[in-house]
Amino acid sequence: MWKLEELLDATGGTPLKVEREEFSDISTDSRTIREGEVFIPLKGARFDGHSFIREALERSRGCAFCSEDRRHLVEGLSGTIIVVKDTTKALSDLALYKRSRLSSRTVAITGSGGKTTTKDLIVHTLGALCAFNEKSYNNIIGVSKSILSIKGEPEFLVLELGTNRKGEIKELSSIVRPHISLITHIYPSHLEGLGDMEGVLEEKLDLFRGTREDGLLILNVDDPYLSSSAQMFRQKIATCSLTGKAQFRLKVLRDLSWDGFILELSCGERALRVRTSLLGTFNLYNILFAYSILSSCGIGDGRIREGIESFSAAPSRFNVLRSRRGYIVVDDTYNANPASMRYAIETVLSLPACGKRILILGDMKELGEGSSLYHRELGAFLKERRDLHVIFFGSEMRRAFEERGEGLFFEEKDGIIEHIRKLAAEGDVILVKGSRAQRMEEIVEGIV
Repeated sequence: MWKLEELLDATGGTPLKVEREEFSDISTDSRTIREGEVFIPLKGARFDGHSFIREALERSRGCAFCSEDRRHLVEGLSGTIIVVKDTTKALSDLALYKRSRLSSRTVAITGSGGKTTTKDLIVHTLGALCAFNEKSYNNIIGVSKSILSIKGEPEFLVLELGTNRKGEIKELSSIVRPHISLITHIYPSHLEGLGDMEGVLEEKLDLFRGTREDGLLILNVDDPYLSSSAQMFRQKIATCSLTGKAQFRLKVLRDLSWDGFILELSCGERALRVRTSLLGTFNLYNILFAYSILSSCGIGDGRIREGIESFSAAPSRFNVLRSRRGYIVVDDTYNANPASMRYAIETVLSLPACGKRILILGDMKELGEGSSLYHRELGAFLKERRDLHVIFFGSEMRRAFEERGEGLFFEEKDGIIEHIRKLAAEGDVILVKGSRAQRMEEIVEGIV
């Protein structure tokens, strides 16, 4: 329940018209808004929610926010109208207002890879104890809406924070005010908005800067960028590592090939043996990160074991699919950057295959001025593995194709699908990976 006074205090808005002073919830969608709710019209590159204020008020008979430069659109409308400078800022202000009134212990996760799987594993383990942002709704709008949708008082709030521009993590941290923070890795990603690797590091470190003074920072000491930054912060630090000394550690006891791993997770004298169906070193890090956070939250080993052993990765995140014709398709089409691309390829190379290993690789987006270099470096890496059948797709991947000097280049997905249907046979392993914008899942759908 929201009172008019709270809406005004949170946003600094000006009431243009008041017909009602208590409201049931916040909505940004005029199509699904319900009786008594507050409508916040958001503006994007291709839409402006202000066009739907009339419709929203007719449905809700409640309240609507309006930007100062759009106030002419609310003249003569019935309902409570609040004018603000920026409606997106009003949404985040309301989220901050609500967050400040929750006693939930907040976990925030950012980084250049592994954010969503780590968050999903933590959420899966905590179950009803936590609220969280679904999927990858990790920008200002997504995180704000997630906080505003919380019902009751969850013990934990688990939030993934994303960025593709300078200052975004700082904004998100100021809303979330985390008790426990994790930066997974620092890789080349979103360089169009962040400039260079130093820009990526500084942007991600804003999460640690925005963590409460009495909070806890989970530090991946295997990442050279992060380990060299440890002395910058006054908060308590808990270290984690796959390879060296750290407070939280993970050791592979047995590699089960396509069936996953048997692992030992440890903290001091405490050790936990678990089995996971997840594949690849990148997922070992995700498990280690989740273990570090869950243990720091006071979750017992039994619950952690049950959570890890029953967890499956979300669609398009290194999912192993069996085709009707007997070959394996590894669907890793959710996204791609240079590090995650190499991790995926190395994982496929480490797993047994009775037949051919085929890579279908799409562009790695948002790499800025370094895009050509990163794609050529990928081509050079693949040049060393002549036993691989490599198919390149996209304008940027043409550079990788040229650098390797071998393989196939396609401009259309239909051509790739047709070629695979002729080439692939029982026992083959096919990796499909590329950035979200390439919609590589369409290839997966065509070949499974």
